[in-house]
Amino acid sequence: MSLKDITGVSKKDNTQGVSEIEKVYSAAQEHFENITRSGFSVIKNVFGADDCQLAKQKIDQIYKKQIDECGNENHLKLIDEKDIVRALVVYDDFFLQFLNNKKISDVLNIAFGDKYILNLQNCPINRSQDKHFGSAWHRDLSYQHFIPSRPIAISVLVCLDKFTKENGGTRIIPFSHKFEKFPSKNHIADNEKKIEADIGDVLIFDSLMFHRAGENNTNDDRKLIVQVFTLPFIKQQISLPKALNGKFSEDKNLSYILGYDTEVEGSVLSWRQRRKKRYEKISK
Repeated sequence: MSLKDITGVSKKDNTQGVSEIEKVYSAAQEHFENITRSGFSVIKNVFGADDCQLAKQKIDQIYKKQIDECGNENHLKLIDEKDIVRALVVYDDFFLQFLNNKKISDVLNIAFGDKYILNLQNCPINRSQDKHFGSAWHRDLSYQHFIPSRPIAISVLVCLDKFTKENGGTRIIPFSHKFEKFPSKNHIADNEKKIEADIGDVLIFDSLMFHRAGENNTNDDRKLIVQVFTLPFIKQQISLPKALNGKFSEDKNLSYILGYDTEVEGSVLSWRQRRKKRYEKISK
């Protein structure tokens, strides 16, 4: 008989009276445990500095296109859309790598299985000496005050620039994904955490955890890619199948995550035609 059998003390785990312990066998499982318990985790060195730099250049180009689409930047400012670049993958295939990365998908597969979709892929630009609408406390599923037993949405923030205390790096309220109501001011003051991370790191968290961007008090803009992945019953912010106009619909690795198999159909016939195509893919 072991010492634990007699006293309930485990020398290996440094526990007493504990018979159930979470088992973690991979980095992805460790990150998922962090997410479920604390609300967040940081995955280090996911993307290279060169790709992050190129992403920032491409984001500036896309933002100019989106300004032209609306007429001028004042129009975006009027509707609180200034310095928000939306649906990056619609404008440039380069951004596929950020939504289809193995270090990220390994965590998502633990959270959701293999049935999840990209809800959004945006870039908020945290301008120098400024703040934007993301500086208010929020959940990435807006106006939701219910708590599921497991994640229904996970947010992935790709650091294209460093996250620091000075440049507006994301601030979070740990464990707030476990409570329905927004916490009191005193609780926030005592528990708010400022995330610091390097270029190419990924902050991954339960989308129901309250968070916000800080004020950028430096002389350089801060860019990041915000991606939210959800269970398929949650509708996309922008219909990617429609925006992509069928692009990647035949790609086995991308069609589901982009929402082609979960888009709401306009008729019984079109729903059955899509279902027929799905069965044909499986049988091949």
